[in-house]
Amino acid sequence: MQTRRDRAWALSRPVHWIIWTVVLFALTIALGFAAKALPALRFAGLDAAVNRVNSPLLDTAALLLDRLDHPVVVAVILVVVFVVLLPLAGWRRALGVCVVTGAAWLTTLVVKYVVAQPRPSTGDLTHLLHVSPATLSYPSGHVVFATALVAALAAVCRTTTARALVLVIGGLLVVAVAWSRLYVGVHYGTDVVGGVLNGVAGAVLMAGLWDLATRRLAPGRAA
Repeated sequence: MQTRRDRAWALSRPVHWIIWTVVLFALTIALGFAAKALPALRFAGLDAAVNRVNSPLLDTAALLLDRLDHPVVVAVILVVVFVVLLPLAGWRRALGVCVVTGAAWLTTLVVKYVVAQPRPSTGDLTHLLHVSPATLSYPSGHVVFATALVAALAAVCRTTTARALVLVIGGLLVVAVAWSRLYVGVHYGTDVVGGVLNGVAGAVLMAGLWDLATRRLAPGRAA
């Protein structure tokens, strides 16, 4: 039975989190290989269609969101999240959200190198923005980070209302980030879908590992 001290560390997660992790990562990698083998599954041209609807305001928003996966920006975001959650959830669970988000985001590196999907060409873009993406395309690391952050924040919520609010607002953030990656022309449509799958898979995995690791840190736990 979970003690009060255990609850001070614990994050919400699926009961069968290992199974969910395996299934979600399998779907993520399978989608990546399928899109790599069948160009029709990449939604090629979606980025050009999104890019055609442009304006200076949209440029600013897209370039701002482009910084979302820079290590310094990620660190600042996680520090802000920790400070905001500190009085709401306690330092243990606030730390858990930051660790889960950061570690889940890093899982995208494994998926990228397993699938090894090159970036789309920017030749079809009518409104070219100057960004310097990494070499590999699938999945979108920006979308992975945004999704993992939302999932981790939902895992710290204790009420259904709070969790629903986080998921709605966070869902809008994920959609905005996905739009921005297509707008600047550095991803296929499949990449952002894979980013959502990878973000959820990574968050479920890391939340489960967090709870396993912190069980030993709860003082006064009954044998």
